Amino acid sequence: MKPGKKMLAAIFITIAVFIYIAVFGIGSAVKGVFDMRYGIDIRGGVEAVFEPQGLNRKPTAKELESAREVIETRLDNQNISDREVTVDKTAGYIIVQFPWKSGETSFKPEDAIAELGEMAELTFQDPNGKVLIQGKDVESATPETNVSGVTREFLVSLKFNSKGAKEFEDATGKLIGQRMSIYMDKNLISSPTVETKISGGQAVITNLASYDEAKELAAKINAGALPFSLETTNFLTISPTLGSNALNIMVAAGIIAFFVVCTFMIIMYKLPGIAACIILVLQMLLQMLAISIPQYTLTLPGIAGIILTLGMAVDANIIISERISDELRKGMPVRGAIVYGYKHAFSSVLDGNVTTAIVAVILMIFGSGSMLSFGYTLLIGMIVNILVGVTLSKHLLLSLVEYDKWRDRKWFRIRKEKKTIPFYQKKYIFAIISGVIILSGIIGCFAKGVKLDTQFTGGAVLTYSVSGSADTGKIQESIQKETNRPVTVQIKEENLTGLKRLSVTLAGNAGMSPDDQKAITNAINGTSDKLNAKLSQTFVVEPYIGAKALKNAGLAIVLSSAFILVYVWIRFSALSGLPAGVTALIALIHDAFVVFFAFVLFGIPLNDAFVAVVLTVIGYSMNDTIVIYDRIRENRKKSVKTSVVELVNESTTQTLGRSINTSSTTGICVLIILIASLVFHIDSIMEFSLPMFFGIVTGCYSSICVAGTLWAMWEKRKEKETDNISAPSLAKNRK
Repeated sequence: MKPGKKMLAAIFITIAVFIYIAVFGIGSAVKGVFDMRYGIDIRGGVEAVFEPQGLNRKPTAKELESAREVIETRLDNQNISDREVTVDKTAGYIIVQFPWKSGETSFKPEDAIAELGEMAELTFQDPNGKVLIQGKDVESATPETNVSGVTREFLVSLKFNSKGAKEFEDATGKLIGQRMSIYMDKNLISSPTVETKISGGQAVITNLASYDEAKELAAKINAGALPFSLETTNFLTISPTLGSNALNIMVAAGIIAFFVVCTFMIIMYKLPGIAACIILVLQMLLQMLAISIPQYTLTLPGIAGIILTLGMAVDANIIISERISDELRKGMPVRGAIVYGYKHAFSSVLDGNVTTAIVAVILMIFGSGSMLSFGYTLLIGMIVNILVGVTLSKHLLLSLVEYDKWRDRKWFRIRKEKKTIPFYQKKYIFAIISGVIILSGIIGCFAKGVKLDTQFTGGAVLTYSVSGSADTGKIQESIQKETNRPVTVQIKEENLTGLKRLSVTLAGNAGMSPDDQKAITNAINGTSDKLNAKLSQTFVVEPYIGAKALKNAGLAIVLSSAFILVYVWIRFSALSGLPAGVTALIALIHDAFVVFFAFVLFGIPLNDAFVAVVLTVIGYSMNDTIVIYDRIRENRKKSVKTSVVELVNESTTQTLGRSINTSSTTGICVLIILIASLVFHIDSIMEFSLPMFFGIVTGCYSSICVAGTLWAMWEKRKEKETDNISAPSLAKNRK
């Protein structure tokens, strides 16, 4: 379809259809944005205590950790990213907290717990009922489809650990022609016939009726890989930690951010700004539907992430609008300026989104919980940005200029020629600024110390009986002032008795003396004369982001950086790819340190939000840097003889407006979130948005002042070495 009236109508009809789907959904299969699954912080949820069954001994720490990981996997499979799975090694049980389903009306904890599935032990048995292999020795079960000619076969691929592989080989050798039954406790879930002796630790279950059957069986096997059966011995209803008012505040902040960004775009870029705002509506709807349809859990930090995505989505439109301005300044007609503007901007937009997508994919591979959800949202945002933000906005703008009224150059911003700024010559000033920032941060770390949240350190849980209403916000603030430790406060209700209890979790492995407990009790009661809180129980929980998850988080950051380096190396081979990749990586490390220092200096405990912020800033900063590198590559093609210094100064000056405008729009979004969180005391959002704001500022600074300058220094050094090697010289006659 060519740009014009028909395409314009098609675009607006498409937007209207998605608005309808977003509001009303389509039956039970496609849920609208009002039927999202909200996190514990917004809507509350359930706490369940799982205890091992059938053991005549206390479970080991390794067994409890293994069971915890299986439960985490189940929650991931259900897209429940907002949860806490903690282990009490002393008592030998596992505590699980997760939010209600969307559309929940009965609010019965026992029904909600059924969503996690049967907590039974998986075993492989012979026809006589002898246990051959235990579920803990199964590494994975994967549903697959095997197509051979016109036939299609559905199967489940099994993978065992080294112990399980040996036991499976022995068992299959003895059971050729017989059935090997797979049980979840006493319930038979499959009974395949053994065709041959199987070695190597890999096997397949065949002759399944459909892919859904294969998927269901694989899910049961993965879920049942427990070292023992688990049974729910107690469950509680958890009240929202922040409440519906916080949700309303964040939604309002998002709406304000959208209108501020749109106002900025329209004032700055006129008609291209209007087109960008129309397409932004569709992008946000698609982003929300991508969360609501698969029922990914939406928490308040998740809403903050969507608002942040709004700011980042504007980036492509700013790059394109700036390019259109360049073409108009050269005297090109409006339609041609749009076509060439999109053409010249596409490589920058593509590279920026690919590098951010790399971060998202690595997060989804190595992440769990909120990291997994964050990676999914980020990846969807990048896909939508390329397919919708770029492609559809181009057709919308070209359709608008088919009308004589909108083809006038007055509806476009025509940028004036800028005087080249000597960025390279100011390299020592930039070095001093960066040095002062890094040194101040290091001093601050030693002075204030690094705080870790309960997710990384574990902590002590104090449970109180209360007679009056409790303000969790005031109580949390009071306890933090008293203990100087990260604190989480929740209201829990016993399902059978209806009694409400106040639960206080203090991060850290420091002990709780009777005097400490008394001081905390006094701090709680000091918030209200009618509260009368009495301590009823104290216990210690292990970190619910364990050593493995923490290791994966670090690995995700390292791999993201490495993949970005390789990608830039390959894509910018015209700039001697390795120097471009290494200098970009140095700028990213600079930004990661600034984010870390922001967490430390403002006393924000490190948790999974830290990983999310660092990776977001890495993707954002890389996007900025790539735009500058892309312009350097383009200018070098135009004039090979231009010196490295002139090349960097000219290219950075040309992209300066884009870098500042993009950072301004994204910064405005984050700043609005930050102000809302500070005014209404929403700590979880403040702990996300404050470091993010500093990350956006430093990301813009490092791209403009650090990456390009370092690349030029590297290239000049190479040129100097080449000149020294090739330069003629005079020497004494050796005869």
